Amino acid sequence: MIHIQVDFHTNQYQACAWGNHHSEGVIDWPPAPWRLLRAIAAGSYNVHLAEKHLPTLKQLLHKLAAVLPSYTLPPTTYIQHRSPRPQVNSKTAKVVPGKTLYSAGLLMSSEHSQLFIHWPVELSDSEELVLQLCLSGLTYLGRREAAATLSLVEAAPEPNAEADPGGTRIVAIAAADQDQEALWEALNLSAHENYGENRSAVFPGIQQATYRVEVTDPKRNATSWPKQHVVTLAVNPVSSPRLPMKLALKLTNRLHQSLVSRCPHQVFTGQEMGQLSYDHNHTIIQCVADSTGRYVESLKLYSHDGYDASHLAVISTCNYLQGVARGYDISLSLVDLGSFEETVQDWGSSTPFFLSRFPAVRRGKPRMLTEQYQKDGPEHQVLRYLQFLPWVGLKGEAHYREHDQGLALYLNNALAAVVSCEPFPQFWEWAADRNPDKTEQPKGKKVGRIGYRVYLSFTEPVKGPILLGYAAHYGLGAMQPMRERVGVQGPIEQNVTCTVVLAD
Repeated sequence: MIHIQVDFHTNQYQACAWGNHHSEGVIDWPPAPWRLLRAIAAGSYNVHLAEKHLPTLKQLLHKLAAVLPSYTLPPTTYIQHRSPRPQVNSKTAKVVPGKTLYSAGLLMSSEHSQLFIHWPVELSDSEELVLQLCLSGLTYLGRREAAATLSLVEAAPEPNAEADPGGTRIVAIAAADQDQEALWEALNLSAHENYGENRSAVFPGIQQATYRVEVTDPKRNATSWPKQHVVTLAVNPVSSPRLPMKLALKLTNRLHQSLVSRCPHQVFTGQEMGQLSYDHNHTIIQCVADSTGRYVESLKLYSHDGYDASHLAVISTCNYLQGVARGYDISLSLVDLGSFEETVQDWGSSTPFFLSRFPAVRRGKPRMLTEQYQKDGPEHQVLRYLQFLPWVGLKGEAHYREHDQGLALYLNNALAAVVSCEPFPQFWEWAADRNPDKTEQPKGKKVGRIGYRVYLSFTEPVKGPILLGYAAHYGLGAMQPMRERVGVQGPIEQNVTCTVVLAD
């Protein structure tokens, strides 16, 4: 077993994951074994390794490529940089918008800026000396901005990132079926030579592996601010009319952009070091209408993971959104903190639900789920989305059957929920269906042009938020308790005797 210590002198690490463009913001973390092998090969050129030691280096690299290392990763914070580069017309001297350069990286504290790599191999004395010499020729790891020194050490802390087929971090490794010469040629091949000169679409000698990373938060005071799961913001127009509900998507998208620009944390971005997380634990933004249902009165931010004090501070700074839509400037103020919604059985749509998948067809004819309902139709998609919301608690083997009130979901042969859909009134007026600026739209896939109003009835009360379909994290497909929709705040008692005093 050998241990390599990496000291990041600027307390940062910047490296694009193999196969991703730097503008995608996907970080190569932990540093891929393929990156480390190429770094060792590059270090041999920097120290002008003698030709007689080249066979030893090739044998060393082949040993390292045969096994996967483990890592001791320091605590990090994900950051993104966006640097606009305006262009100047040389003839008219006018400045016009140009390209925007993107980069991403990880920040570390000065107390925790060391990375340890554990390689389960046995090296001879000559191989160890060659490796130490190659490591001494490296001045950075990843991008040049990440200044670092690498060295062999005798002991290292326990690893917290190991190769695991069920892991979530994808890294590049050397292909197993390579001899020493093929591996050496692949490690020395540049992207320009492979893609440009050789016209090859595949980089040779590379495979992929997954790593499991144990997330360890830095030690914090036990009496710190408890996490909040719901944040309510009041929406107030600034020298402009009240914002209509049909422009709610523009408001939520602008707020999301403002939050991410201030703090690209996973709770806001839904990404872990640039890789998308396929759960719904990050922020959901929902517009709440006033009593008329026509104008936006407040915003609710939900997070299953919860907001700590730093996240709440970021939310409170997003107090002014200029130009949400033409003629609309919005002021936001934090008015309430709370927990998840109360449990309710019956839910109805407050914003239209747009499909994210085309209904299934076979040979040009609808593929039916039941006699009346189409597979991947609106009712079927609603019931499938519900099973991806962990706080709703719909787990088990799913079956779909027709019901008097619509399409029913059965879990383990027990009725769980019934859904019915109808076209949402004037759904075409919503910004999701007529936003000409594609760069301003949320990410995601929307199919068809029909928005639906959804009615849900559960056999057991469930807690919200419930948001379905395209742009669900931006407030489309939002559901609310039915008794709130009709303005009833509690059960109405029947046949209650009372005394009425009439005026004289």
